[in-house]
Amino acid sequence: MEYMRACTLDTLEEAKPITVELDGCRIALVRMGEAVHAVSARCSHAGGPLGKGWIEEGELVCPLHRWRFRLNDGRCTTVRGEWVSAFRCEIRGNEVWVEV
Repeated sequence: MEYMRACTLDTLEEAKPITVELDGCRIALVRMGEAVHAVSARCSHAGGPLGKGWIEEGELVCPLHRWRFRLNDGRCTTVRGEWVSAFRCEIRGNEVWVEV
């Protein structure tokens, strides 16, 4: 695994997910305060586009069926035992780097 440049920090609006593709992997990025979180961009339930979802109570909500995922570890809080992959992020100057 290695860190790859995902975007510039000013590309991310607070609590508004976007989707990026890194090394063939689609990743949803979300800026929350001074931190950036990265999870798989596909919901584990029906493949919904998490990068088009929204944030409720600090969790990423899938726009298809409203399944909710914790940003720090990808765990689903809607259905026990479900999750999406979570990726480590680093902010380097004005750039966001994700370990893929």
